Amino acid sequence: MLKTLLFLMVLIFFQSVSALNYASKNAWLIAEKNKQNTEFDVFYVHPTLLRDAAKPYPDFSNAKVRARLKGFSAAQAGIFGNSARIFVPAVRQLEVGRCLAGDLKTNPLLQQGIDDTVAAFNYYIKHFNPSGRRPYILMGHSQGAIDLYGLLKKAPEISPARGFVAAYLVGLPKVTVKQIESDLGSKGIFPARDEGSTGVVIVWNTQLEGAKNPFFTAPGAYGINPVNWRTDSLKSEKKQHKGMVLFNHRKLSPVAFMTRDGKAPVCTAKLSDNGGLIVEDVPEIALKLYSGFGKGVLHAADIWLFAGNIVENARLRVRLYQQKKALDRAKMLIRTGKAECVLVKNGKITHIERGRGVSPLLRLYDRKPDAMRGGIIVDKVIGRAAAAIAISGGAAFVHGELMSEDAQRYLKEYNIASSHVLMVHRILNRKRDGLCPLEQSVSGISNPQQAMSAMRKQIARMMKNAPKQ
Repeated sequence: MLKTLLFLMVLIFFQSVSALNYASKNAWLIAEKNKQNTEFDVFYVHPTLLRDAAKPYPDFSNAKVRARLKGFSAAQAGIFGNSARIFVPAVRQLEVGRCLAGDLKTNPLLQQGIDDTVAAFNYYIKHFNPSGRRPYILMGHSQGAIDLYGLLKKAPEISPARGFVAAYLVGLPKVTVKQIESDLGSKGIFPARDEGSTGVVIVWNTQLEGAKNPFFTAPGAYGINPVNWRTDSLKSEKKQHKGMVLFNHRKLSPVAFMTRDGKAPVCTAKLSDNGGLIVEDVPEIALKLYSGFGKGVLHAADIWLFAGNIVENARLRVRLYQQKKALDRAKMLIRTGKAECVLVKNGKITHIERGRGVSPLLRLYDRKPDAMRGGIIVDKVIGRAAAAIAISGGAAFVHGELMSEDAQRYLKEYNIASSHVLMVHRILNRKRDGLCPLEQSVSGISNPQQAMSAMRKQIARMMKNAPKQ
């Protein structure tokens, strides 16, 4: 027993000091450096895939081991199709038995995978994407998410100003908002609170109602719902689900890719107070494929179940990142009191409006009704009334420094994504003793043109009753 222990200690020490050479093709499972006509890069680290009582880390010279790691990675990162270049380093992850034997947050044997991930990323950012000229996302699952979180803490090269769009750290265990802000806030990286912010960390852990999930969730843990991109307990709707992959882990092959064609099965999801993402209406075949981590724990499904939403969201965040300079300037104009409404199109600020309430946005719509079509609205306050104008104008995206929950849902009904700084339940009147009159006028009206008509009538009444100067 002692000899075996000493052997393992020597092996672990040898592997920890022998850095992989990422200049070698053999140190990469996938490196699509020459893939043309892609929007962004995905730097991906796979989850724990091996069980081996004799070896703590994978033997990359073993053809079967390498084939398994590469095959799984190609399938999971392949959800992005031709929209991204994929880079998957060979990383010495801890095998599953040793991984689950300790605390997933403090197990020292996990450090080797983190060190390899840091070395691989440094090579990627120097040779495959110099200085982050191309926008990129980080994506990892389970131990891969742990590796990437360690990378975020260690790599100063990762910055929202230099290509970094978002980190999808799916299955990252028991991380809190406070911890993310403490570890990464100085770099301008924060936990995601909506579907459109960039420079963010994104985490969820999938389970069924009543699951016993001690490895991945804990009271106060951070999570975001990848179906409706909310951080509260509001349950997503079936129509918001964009497709899942049913993947056979044993055969390393997709059973089916399910898109939202009206016929494919979908699921709903809501967040619990322990950071768990509780799913309902999951097809039986998915439950069979992805069980195995304990009662009600669907850890293996974390990415597969929401593949369509991940792809759609990554593309959105990349598009917004590409207009980041203009968006940041628009937000600063509002925060410094130099504007109340700003329109951004094709990476440029095209309109700056001043005024109270919805008047700046309504004035822009009335004067140039086609101006906001396909553009990004950045506004001081977005309530349901402002959302009706944005919908009518054909905006592609809406950012509110202050946004109501009702406005966010209304925009989502018309497939308009949004982001916010502060979310409130509703927009109050100036005395703060009731609902804003304009919000009252459009309450419950689904048709945006009808909402606009009701809003205009209310504005006319307010102007008529206003005290004369």
